[in-house]
Amino acid sequence: MSFFDELKRRKVFRVAASYAVVAFIIMQLVEILFPMFNFPQWTQQFIVIVVLLGFPIAVILSWVFDKTPQGYIKTDAPSMDVDGITVNADRPFYTKKRNIFLVLGVLAGVLIGSLGSNTIGGNNGSASAKFTKMAILPFDNIKNDQENDFLGFALSDEIINRLGYLKSIVVRPSGSVRKYQGTEVDLNQVKNDLDVELIVTGSFIRDGDQLRLSTELIDMTKNERLWNKTIQVDYENIFQIQETVSRDIVDGLKYNLEADEAKNLKSENVDPLAYELYLRAKNMPTGNISNLETKIRLLQESIKMDSTYAESWAVLSRSCVLMSQAAKSGQNYINLAKVAIDRAMALNDESLTVLSNGAQFHSETGNVEKSTELSIKAMKLFGSGATLSELGYTLRYAGMLNESIEFYNLSSKLDESYNNRGGNELQLGKSSVYMGNYDESIEIMHRAIETLLLAENVKQKEDLSPVVLVYEGIPYLYTKNPEKAFPYFDYLVEYDPNNSWTIIAQTYKALFTGNMNKAEQMVASLISRDIHDSEMIYRFTHFYAMLNQEENALAALEKSIDRGFFCYPYMKSDPLTKSIHNHPRFKQILEKAKIRHELYEKRFGEEIRSLLGMTS
Repeated sequence: MSFFDELKRRKVFRVAASYAVVAFIIMQLVEILFPMFNFPQWTQQFIVIVVLLGFPIAVILSWVFDKTPQGYIKTDAPSMDVDGITVNADRPFYTKKRNIFLVLGVLAGVLIGSLGSNTIGGNNGSASAKFTKMAILPFDNIKNDQENDFLGFALSDEIINRLGYLKSIVVRPSGSVRKYQGTEVDLNQVKNDLDVELIVTGSFIRDGDQLRLSTELIDMTKNERLWNKTIQVDYENIFQIQETVSRDIVDGLKYNLEADEAKNLKSENVDPLAYELYLRAKNMPTGNISNLETKIRLLQESIKMDSTYAESWAVLSRSCVLMSQAAKSGQNYINLAKVAIDRAMALNDESLTVLSNGAQFHSETGNVEKSTELSIKAMKLFGSGATLSELGYTLRYAGMLNESIEFYNLSSKLDESYNNRGGNELQLGKSSVYMGNYDESIEIMHRAIETLLLAENVKQKEDLSPVVLVYEGIPYLYTKNPEKAFPYFDYLVEYDPNNSWTIIAQTYKALFTGNMNKAEQMVASLISRDIHDSEMIYRFTHFYAMLNQEENALAALEKSIDRGFFCYPYMKSDPLTKSIHNHPRFKQILEKAKIRHELYEKRFGEEIRSLLGMTS
């Protein structure tokens, strides 16, 4: 008798199949019933472990023993008589009652799994499914005093961030609602524009040390107000307002908070004046060096008053990174940025603000792998909409250009604000350049500028960051008419001449017009600024290649790769570095980019495509 026949004789297959059916039904019931009674997550995990451990035990016992009318006996022979009855009658599958019950068990498990959540948990599930998408509009300043106007958006922004921790409620991001600040709002238009069922509106007034906020929650599908609340607190308890409104929204939706969600709704004990400075700084534009200097100063003052608020450190880190790209002494600002983000992570490594700014810091300073880890962590904590732009940025550095483009497109769909869409289009334009689609890049860059000029915090072109205008011109350098880039480059000289990006733009112009002496002087000026950003360092590869300084060009290429810019698909065929492509060291250095690109792809590619819903 073969081993297979022996397994069949000892009914091991039958026991294994029966156990699997029962286990399947148990797991379906656990998945449906445990959340209804708010059982902790560990109880489900415990049941899974017990069921899995029981399987090998059941199989071993089925090999050793057999159930008969006379009880359990050891099955060590092909057949045996017990009280005149021969055990082991081998009948067809369909004639055995236990096999019929086996089939019925499988069907029952499938029905429970497919229909159970809609029937057994229908009441609880329908409530949460009904209210899935919400917009919290900036609050109106009743007193109309400009000194406190910033609170209208700042308060709604903080409430949006708090509710972002909820797993079953989609709250539209702050950028999507900012355009409604200070305007007469048609709620039906908002409903259609943002595709939401619920809208929170409100107004506030600050009178001395008192702050009063009135809010209401409107169900747009029924055109009815679910509740309206007014809360008044001492200004020093401003955090109390955010927690109270957030909890009112949760209670109004009859949403059952999980333990981690409830924790994240709680107020933090932050000095009120320090928090006010943080709010003012957070919402400042960053278009030029002067604005960045003011923003950094406000954040430093806030931290000096209260050094325990992680978000202040995180925003300070991001501001210093931007300043390091624009001003002299770039390394000093990077050092400050590192101290700030490390402090923020130590205080709260599960804050969306901290994670997103941490991802930006690490991508800018060469550790794109760490940046990717933080972005993925944020997406798992806060949903697929979190850190999409940051991840798209990092993927471009790593040379995953198609995926980078997809993330920027997704970000624009989820947050249709002018500021977000314009920023994403700018990055899309860069990726198009790297893919060799120059005409498409020109079109995208122009559209990015037009979109950004419509943003609420942009009053004129001078409010835009110089890097935006540089990249509007760069695609022309790859065409037969590079002189079309010069008007964009010259415009920068008029209002921000000391910005590093302005000098980069003028270096390109000097090279393309044959003014090599001026180009060399500008390159020397850029070197003195101690630029750290690896993508900016790659510009030196262009400059030296066009100056016929091959060794310097190769050194700049290698430095940019070592610092974290290893966009291999672009580097291997960049027309602006064509003069060094036949140099033996070029291929050796490029191999470093290829290896790092492939290692990154191997480590993150499948998970990245999974997040995108793509097949690997």
